[in-house]
Amino acid sequence: MRHLIMKGLFLSLLSCLSAFAQAESKTYLYDHVHMAVPDPEAAAQWYKDNLGGEFVDGRTDRLLFGTTRIMFLRGNESTRHSEGGVIDHLGFSFTDLAATVEKARAAGATVQGDIRDVPGLFKLAFIVDPFGSRLELIEDPQHLGFHHVHLRSPDPEAMFKWYEETFGGIRMNMRGRLDGILYPGNVWVLISRGENFPSQGATIDHIGWRALDSAETQEDLHDKHVEFTSEPRDMTLPNGIINFFYVQGPEGARVELVHRQPDMR
Repeated sequence: MRHLIMKGLFLSLLSCLSAFAQAESKTYLYDHVHMAVPDPEAAAQWYKDNLGGEFVDGRTDRLLFGTTRIMFLRGNESTRHSEGGVIDHLGFSFTDLAATVEKARAAGATVQGDIRDVPGLFKLAFIVDPFGSRLELIEDPQHLGFHHVHLRSPDPEAMFKWYEETFGGIRMNMRGRLDGILYPGNVWVLISRGENFPSQGATIDHIGWRALDSAETQEDLHDKHVEFTSEPRDMTLPNGIINFFYVQGPEGARVELVHRQPDMR
C-alpha cells in the first residue's frame, strides 16, 4: 500500500514538473529596433558617426550594435516624437559619456539637462536625436554599445509579465537598482510608470525579437494567445532572405519577429 502511495506521489510530481516545463517561456534573442525618420540613410549615417555601430545586411539604412540591429524606415511629417510613448527611449553605453554627449550635441541632438551620476548605477544623460527619438546615453564600461529599450506603462508589472511570458528572458534588477528583463544579445527591457501612446506612428516604431524557427515561433505565440497583426512573409536582402511578421504588444507596442539565416549574424 505504501509503495502504491509513493508511486502515486512520484507520478504526481512528474506531472507537475512536466506541466511547469511546458508552461515555462522560451527565451528569444533580442533582435532589433525600427525607427521612422525622414531620410533613412542619412539617419543611419548620423548614428554611425555619433553613436557607433556598423552597416549590416548590405544596406546603408541599418546598423549592427553587437547582435542588435537599429534599422531606419521612412516616416513622414506627422511622425510623433518617441518621448511619452509606450516605447519611450533607447539606451546606449559608452566609455566617455561627456565626449559622446558633446559630439551628439554638435551634430544636432538636443541635450535634455545635465549629465547625472546616479550612485550605485552609472552616469547618464538624455538627448533627443535630430529625428525625434529620445535616447539615454550612459557610461557603463561593463556593457558597451546598445544597452536597453525603455518602455512606459501605467501598470509596469503587468507589462513586465507579458514580455516575460511571451519572450522569456531573465527577470532581475540591473545593479540591484532597476527592475528589468535581460535578454540574450545583452539587451535590457526596462519599464517606467506613466501614461503612454502607441508606438506605430512614432519615431521608435517597433521593437523586435529573433524567431529561431518561423513556424515554431508562430506556434509558440499562438499557444500563448498572442495577437498577430500581419501574416508571415519573406524579404530578400543583399545577404540573404528573412521571414518576418508582427504581433500586438501591450498598450500599443508594435512588436516584430524575424527569422534570419544562420550566417546573417
